[in-house]
Amino acid sequence: MKKSKKTLKMLGICIIGILIVVVINMLKGPEDPFKNLQGGKVLYQHIEEKNLLNNPQCDSYFVYFYEVGNKKCEKANKDLKKEMTIISNVYYFNVEDTTLKTGKDFDYKNVTDYKDITIKQVPMLIHVENKKIDHVYYKASDIKKALE
Repeated sequence: MKKSKKTLKMLGICIIGILIVVVINMLKGPEDPFKNLQGGKVLYQHIEEKNLLNNPQCDSYFVYFYEVGNKKCEKANKDLKKEMTIISNVYYFNVEDTTLKTGKDFDYKNVTDYKDITIKQVPMLIHVENKKIDHVYYKASDIKKALE
């Protein structure tokens, strides 16, 4: 009788432990797929909002807009992560940290100030040439082709 009480007690403790781990993982939420490891090699160059159209590093570059936990981004992120790390002129921008507008109307030809950029959807890739948006890509397959 004492052994069965001990066994039940241990089983209860194990179940509570497992539940705690599950709850912590659920509350933690998804991680940024383009986060650089602390103290590690910089794989993903992030860009500040104010530098979206005025990158001091180069005149021709891509900016990949994404959102952590977004289902549409997840597949594109996995597909593109491998190829995008080897391209030096790709910068990453998490739209969760932005003050940019969102909406369906996006006339990229007339955008010369980063504050006028409208995020139509994520994932989204823009090509910037001489401080102006040259082209916008929305579908993961188009984004992948643009970076090949």
